[in-house]
Amino acid sequence: MKREIIRNMVVEQGRGQRGMTLIEIMVVLTLIGLLTAVLAANFFGMADSQKVKIAETQMETIKGRIDAYKLEYGRYPSTSEGLNALVSPPPNKKGRTPGAFLDNADLLADPWGNQLAYYQPGRNGGQFEIVSLGGDGAPGGEATDADIVVGK
Repeated sequence: MKREIIRNMVVEQGRGQRGMTLIEIMVVLTLIGLLTAVLAANFFGMADSQKVKIAETQMETIKGRIDAYKLEYGRYPSTSEGLNALVSPPPNKKGRTPGAFLDNADLLADPWGNQLAYYQPGRNGGQFEIVSLGGDGAPGGEATDADIVVGK
């Protein structure tokens, strides 16, 4: 009797426990992989669009610093002086050199690492233009590769 009870317990335990098959594990791993791929694609696409917004904000800040330069000197920096005039300004009419209008020369590069271009007068008739060539670093382009132009 004792033997029969023990045998029944072992049989019952074997029926109640069931592991996952290899197919089930592969299906779960495939689903996790697909989900990760979709999330990664969305994340990296968002990162590029955020770089465009960062570049626009950065260029608007530089535009404000150029206006401050004009208040000090009575003119905008020339194309030949470029944006570096904001980091290392020349002496003014009174012979004194004001502090830098930009403390960090790294701000003269866009989020993709390309130097910002500066034109005075602007290419379209404005007083000046600041240009980022976008994600591809080449003129033209679309979406995140499009040129970003800020001017006055």
